[in-house]
Amino acid sequence: MLKPQRPLKLLIIDDSPDFQLLIKTYLEDFGIVCLFATDVVQATSTAVREQPNLILLDIGLPGGGGLLLLERLRANLRTAKVPVIVITAQTTDGLESKARFQGAEEFLHKPVEKDVLIDTLRRVLSRPPTQQA
Repeated sequence: MLKPQRPLKLLIIDDSPDFQLLIKTYLEDFGIVCLFATDVVQATSTAVREQPNLILLDIGLPGGGGLLLLERLRANLRTAKVPVIVITAQTTDGLESKARFQGAEEFLHKPVEKDVLIDTLRRVLSRPPTQQA
């Protein structure tokens, strides 16, 4: 189940408001609090301030890109252990390996189906903290 005792905070980092709304719609029945950021600067400050339970990260972001942001999140003590799921429409060779090497827990391709997203969230959130990040 995704319904926790206290609401989970999910930070959705994507420059598409339509995609952010889609993910929020997918998760509204689970009582998850969705936070949003559209670029690297906003995402960094929101992640540090809010300390979400999980981050969904697009690779193609204004202000430096998702892989740079992932590197920054892993280097910051306040966000280093927050699980990150990369979700992107990019199909560049080696991108998934690079993202996982930099600390992504999972890698999904857009468009993502609701069931696939929910299953991935469950899997990542059920891992012991030592296996996250």
